[in-house]
Amino acid sequence: MKIENYKDNKEALRALTSQLMDYMARKEEQTPFNMALSGGETAKQMFALWADEYKDKIDWENMRFFWVDERCVPPTDAESNFGHANKLLFEPLQIPKDHIHRIHGEGEPGTEAMRYSRIVKEYLPRHGQFPYFDCIILGIGGDSHTASIFPDNLPLLTDSRNYAVSQHPESGQFRITMTGPLILNGSPLLVPVLGKGKAAAIEELKRGVFAGECDAGCVYPVACGRFDRLYDALIIWADSKDPSVRNGIFLQPFTCFCQQLSSASC
Repeated sequence: MKIENYKDNKEALRALTSQLMDYMARKEEQTPFNMALSGGETAKQMFALWADEYKDKIDWENMRFFWVDERCVPPTDAESNFGHANKLLFEPLQIPKDHIHRIHGEGEPGTEAMRYSRIVKEYLPRHGQFPYFDCIILGIGGDSHTASIFPDNLPLLTDSRNYAVSQHPESGQFRITMTGPLILNGSPLLVPVLGKGKAAAIEELKRGVFAGECDAGCVYPVACGRFDRLYDALIIWADSKDPSVRNGIFLQPFTCFCQQLSSASC
């Protein structure tokens, strides 16, 4: 597991993209690179950067796009994760439609979770009991959740399905989300955490880990280090084969990273 800190959002996203390109270079030629995307404000910044700076640097033709999670809304809705990616990335880069495997947020949630689980199972190679992505890009919400696994959806951390239905604890909005075992099935994980708006969440995670009282639904690995000051951008990447990642998620209901600002350590 590796943690890198950056002062600037674009600098962090460029580092993430460099790591992604390294993963792509490891694949056999002409073998599709299967990647799962997340939504949110960080994803929007990432898509815009890719379309602007990486149009001719990445083999987009070889990419196949899937999703970590999706809100149960039509693809034209302002909250659709697919909608943001389509507007900021797919359309500008003219990604072929048959390379994009979106979650149908407009469908009945339970039925769509089963359909998408089947699509992923049939399309992707297997690693153990679950499908395998070449890379999964996760995010962190202001309430510290990842994917769409919220504090009251903790069983999804060990759910045997590939995708399942969750519900936002405040809005009541239904979502379709990748489950914990699929996230941690050996795929490389890239986790960008950008902006001062996440400072409160980072502090909450840090306090919870050190106190041993974490109780929310998140799948971040536990990592402790010493940093001299708070940075505005944080990027985490981890190989989910790493024992520290697997041990973290299953030994603690709320596994996370620590951004250590003083002298404490694990």
